Amino acid sequence: MRISKKAKEENRGKILQVAARLFVEKGFAETTTRDIAGAMGMAAGTMFNYFDNKEVLAMTLVAEAMETGREAYLRRRTGQEDLAEELFLLISSELRMLKPYKGFIGPVLESAMSLFPKNTANSAGEKSRAHHMELVEAITRRQGYSSVPALIAATLYWSLYLGILAFWVRDQSRNQEETLALIDYSLQLFSQTLSGNSHQQ
Repeated sequence: MRISKKAKEENRGKILQVAARLFVEKGFAETTTRDIAGAMGMAAGTMFNYFDNKEVLAMTLVAEAMETGREAYLRRRTGQEDLAEELFLLISSELRMLKPYKGFIGPVLESAMSLFPKNTANSAGEKSRAHHMELVEAITRRQGYSSVPALIAATLYWSLYLGILAFWVRDQSRNQEETLALIDYSLQLFSQTLSGNSHQQ
């Protein structure tokens, strides 16, 4: 029997909810697609009509949370921020939305958004990275850094961003204070590096 588009979307949402719960309770590595399908009352093979594998499923959860964070950033920005302040707002807004997944997010980000080339692309990770970097490019251009070669700025920024995420996953400080300090320092460094001789007055 053919399933309607609405029913398919509802099933997809339920799969994500169940997977998020199991990833938190059991851990990402210990949770299998069979576990998720079983909790859904679904045949294991049916899962692959929705997600290619567990990694794509998990990264979809993460990507949707990051997108919600980016939407929050767009609502919260005033237009008065300097480069470091605006990027701080973007990253901190994403991290706020990612917090429920902090317990299992490390291996997901490592496999889907690493700097190192991968044999198989994670479409959800690639899409999330592209959306994030489109915003960063727009911010740097609006802030007057358009003369900096895009590849250089993007590579430098993405390296700092992944370092921040890796630190955040392990940060046990109260209210993530150490992560916030790292974000601030990293973005000041990024801003100063780009400023060199490139900032257009």
